[in-house]
Amino acid sequence: MDFINKTLAPWQERYHQLNSRERLLVVVCGSLFLITLLYFLAYKPIVDGKRDRQLQIQAQQELLQWVRENTGRYLAAKGQASSATANTASNASIRGGLSERVTQLASRNQIEITRMQPQSNSLIVVIDSIEFNTLLRLIEQLQSQAGLTVEQVDAVAANEPGVVRVRRLQVSGA
Repeated sequence: MDFINKTLAPWQERYHQLNSRERLLVVVCGSLFLITLLYFLAYKPIVDGKRDRQLQIQAQQELLQWVRENTGRYLAAKGQASSATANTASNASIRGGLSERVTQLASRNQIEITRMQPQSNSLIVVIDSIEFNTLLRLIEQLQSQAGLTVEQVDAVAANEPGVVRVRRLQVSGA
């Protein structure tokens, strides 16, 4: 405490020698300097860090969305490669995991799956563009050949007549 008093004593003496206008100017400038110092040392780094984290989260969410969309395409392409062997026994029941069965049927019917998302004991399939009759045929095959249960279908009309966009086709294993 004594060290602080010794350090501040010359400043206090000089401050008391100033007239009232100069004292006011010193107080105002000192306050502005302190506020500016607090802004650049505390507030700005926190706000910039928060903004950077939000940008990182947004980039990661976009990456996750891209991965989800392209996983469906990859699985569909993978299913097309294996569909050559599956076509020899097209009327036989389809075996494999839930996503494999859906992918095989989609590739048989030349349907491009946009996204597949597992949900506990079911699978959600998204298809950007499909003819309505092809969708009905796919649903029928999912039930009869793959032994799956269609839990929910959410489809909306696309720009072309007879074409729909499947926002959600939820299937589960029987």
